[in-house]
Amino acid sequence: MSRSIKELNIHYDPINESNTFTSGDIVEGRVVLEVTKEIKVDSFFVKLKGDANVSWSEGSGDDETTYSDHERYFKIKQYFIQESSKKGQSEKNTTLVSGETYGPVVRPGSHVFPFRFQLPQQNMPPSFKGFHGSVKYVMTVKLKRPWKSSSTTCTELTVLPRNDWTNDHLLQPQSGTEDKKMKLFGSGKMSMRVTTDKTGYAAGETIRVSVDVDNSSSRDVKLKYSLKQNQTFIAGGRTNHSFKDIVKETKDRIPSGENTKFIVDMNLPRDLTVTIENCRIIKVQYELKVYLDVSFASDPEVRFPVVIVPAGQQCPPWQGPPAGFQSYPPPQPNLVPYPAGQPPPYAELYPNLYDPTALPHPGAAAGLYPDPNAVLPGFNPTPSAPVYDPNQSTKESFPNVPY
Repeated sequence: MSRSIKELNIHYDPINESNTFTSGDIVEGRVVLEVTKEIKVDSFFVKLKGDANVSWSEGSGDDETTYSDHERYFKIKQYFIQESSKKGQSEKNTTLVSGETYGPVVRPGSHVFPFRFQLPQQNMPPSFKGFHGSVKYVMTVKLKRPWKSSSTTCTELTVLPRNDWTNDHLLQPQSGTEDKKMKLFGSGKMSMRVTTDKTGYAAGETIRVSVDVDNSSSRDVKLKYSLKQNQTFIAGGRTNHSFKDIVKETKDRIPSGENTKFIVDMNLPRDLTVTIENCRIIKVQYELKVYLDVSFASDPEVRFPVVIVPAGQQCPPWQGPPAGFQSYPPPQPNLVPYPAGQPPPYAELYPNLYDPTALPHPGAAAGLYPDPNAVLPGFNPTPSAPVYDPNQSTKESFPNVPY
């Protein structure tokens, strides 16, 4: 980062205790820019985008082939300062949102630029990082200056799906039976009936499984069970499967001739990745397997698909910030120190920074800015704008930015 730029950071406001977002949520926050001397800026913006990427290699040496693919869900951008030559130009696959616009000169000091995005209402895949791919939602701020390297910083958001627990499929129990006749190294038969309490579980919840075993064979057996995660990556007509054991345990031995009933409780990690079915290039699925371990013979087994949803989504929708929640300090209007008892410099240009009742939004009387409420109802930020170069004309310093 340039010596003249002391700080360039993004701060967004959490909307719940888990610091997660879902489709349709509002993401509000501030970009903090602190400079040690006056700088001129070509463009200054914050963007939020969601992408899935996969990549892996097969073979080796000259026969090695890399498979990769990309899927974009959205890109939203808000300009604070936009290059004059690019104003009014559309950006491919980008949604531009309105907000406060500022002049191209930033004076020394700390400046706070508010932003506000709304995540698309579409059903997007959740944040994920796997063996050969990821789904990421990244917010980036970029400052471009004439004849200087760009300054950039970014942060990730955790996005989770909004689950509907009225879905009968998720609440439906599952049941299966498996029998096995002993032929080699034993005689008789064994049977197993397995029942789960439902199909869908929240991360952090407990899967309860009921298992009835009738061991009418001449062999002792052991009951085993596991929950396995299957990550599937798709690119270039190829598919890559990677597996991960979430739970893998063994119960007590079941002697020959014994009929036993087990209640198996599997505690799920609270940070367990949720099921992903709505991504073209990445799938995350879970399988529950209950089986009888029989030495020197094939194991009778029962398998069930399991759907994992975000932790806490059995609860009613969030209604407000939790008590005691502290967001980043609000915008500070007084960017340039001035003697007590005297009107601040440029007060005439920025009336609502010093008297919030003066105008409904900056420049309303002169028509210098579009009303941000026209596009984003109910949102009227109180920015701490950088001080402009007084030698510039009003028209040059306060351009309207068409979107």
